[in-house]
Amino acid sequence: MDTKGNNKLAMTEGVKTLFMTVPSAAARRYLFQFPNCVSHQLQKLAQTRSDLRIVFLVVKKDYDRYKPFLTLFPSERVTVEPIEISYERTLVQKLFRFFYSYLLYTNTTKILATMGMRPDEPPAGGNRFLAPVKWLLANTFGRSIFIRKKLAPWLYFKINPERPFAEAFEKYQPDVVFLSSIYDRFDSRLIPEAKRRSVKTIAMQASWDHIDKYYMPFQADIFIAHSEQIRRAAIKFQSYKPESAVVTGYPHFDYFTSSESLVPREKVLAELGLSNDARYILYVSGSSYCPDEPDIIDTMLKWVSENKFGEDIYIILRPYLGSRSKDRDFDVWRYKELKSHPRLRVFEKRGLEDFNDTAMFINIMRHSSIVMSVYSTVVLESVVFDRPLLTAPFDGYKKRPFYRSIKRFEGFEHFQDVIKSGGLRRAFNFGELKEAIRAYLENPQLDREGRERMRKELCYKLDGRSSERMVEVILRELF
Repeated sequence: MDTKGNNKLAMTEGVKTLFMTVPSAAARRYLFQFPNCVSHQLQKLAQTRSDLRIVFLVVKKDYDRYKPFLTLFPSERVTVEPIEISYERTLVQKLFRFFYSYLLYTNTTKILATMGMRPDEPPAGGNRFLAPVKWLLANTFGRSIFIRKKLAPWLYFKINPERPFAEAFEKYQPDVVFLSSIYDRFDSRLIPEAKRRSVKTIAMQASWDHIDKYYMPFQADIFIAHSEQIRRAAIKFQSYKPESAVVTGYPHFDYFTSSESLVPREKVLAELGLSNDARYILYVSGSSYCPDEPDIIDTMLKWVSENKFGEDIYIILRPYLGSRSKDRDFDVWRYKELKSHPRLRVFEKRGLEDFNDTAMFINIMRHSSIVMSVYSTVVLESVVFDRPLLTAPFDGYKKRPFYRSIKRFEGFEHFQDVIKSGGLRRAFNFGELKEAIRAYLENPQLDREGRERMRKELCYKLDGRSSERMVEVILRELF
């Protein structure tokens, strides 16, 4: 059922209404894409429970694209509601956002404020000189719980009178709001409306690296953390009380660990155009974040072409999945010559619209001999399969200053636990990289204890029930 019909259920007595956002591709992957995901479980419940109604909130421009997978299990108690929203801000609103964002200043914030993410762009949008101001805000106003939890929300309401979600709240009278990606700008505009109306909120972050970047002026009543690591970060950085942060596990890992997800190795090799005797290194690109990757990949291709690690060794390149067109254009340009190399395969299927592409990439990870990336979420995903993990945090054949070097990414807060685990081998030059590849190909069991620590500490339970635990939290708050 969509909003073009009547809304006879708007005020039905005894029916509990859940708002659930679908703001981004990352949230889709966690909650909406895989078989028996959180969205599927909730839709099935709405089919059988007359006391439950679900309203999926989507950006209006995404309505036609998102509606099919939000109504896989048809029910008059499932609605997809498009929201017209503008993200334009006045100067005062921009200044206030600056103020509350930098009530937090972590190592991650410092890197973003002083060095930036992309070597081709100035740090902090060219405002590097503001880094001391950001530090000062965090170490004065940011130390006050009153300012963080009372004054900042109060000022938000005064300075941001726009209420793009007010009509939807009036129409459906939700009992609980589930924010699928609390750091997405769509969700960050929704939570103030819920707070104005004292509607219960449940939130999660849809990206591993968001919680330590900047401060949010509103805390959900329940924060769903995917791991103990994220729970600790929510308490430490975002002023959550320990009792309000609940660990459920990564919901999409349920599919990773299921027998349903398994594609035989021979079929994966055939998809890649490789023989059954082939082995491969999966290299997940960082795109323009890591502009010197072509040096590293080109050198690795020379090694495998010369059979330095044995015969039938290949490199599978996964381009960066970022949404910015300049990243995709950058990848096309820099890998144009490499793509024709006989020992390289490029897996370009994005998998955002076609689930089969996503499933194939999961199995490319599963059957790889080594997974290489530069401090990305793929490290967590690959460790689910106990794949040897390798990163090359150096700038190819270039000598970049530290503030422009890929080495700066090692300082990110969320990655410290990965480094400490011992489950990720780091190569800081070509000699170390060559030796690490040789060692892992000869003995995939190396660093296995470190990878097991990563699974326990950073992935929580890999028991196939993370989505179920999340649904249980939602139902507990509803009923």
